[in-house]
Amino acid sequence: MKAAMKESMAEVKNELKSELKAKLLYWHNLKSRKVKVAVIILGLGIIALKIFTTVLTFDWLSGLFS
Repeated sequence: MKAAMKESMAEVKNELKSELKAKLLYWHNLKSRKVKVAVIILGLGIIALKIFTTVLTFDWLSGLFS
């Protein structure tokens, strides 16, 4: 049981490493500063949108129970 769990954790770790390497390779292949700035802004925008919608959802749910 423990051996299978260790093997599974090793697979997940290897998968995360390969995914990170792929993202870094993509980032290093971007030559234009404008594209890099656009990727950063897009990422921050997605994170902000997720936080904003989560706050509104909890606000809406709390309004139902009051």
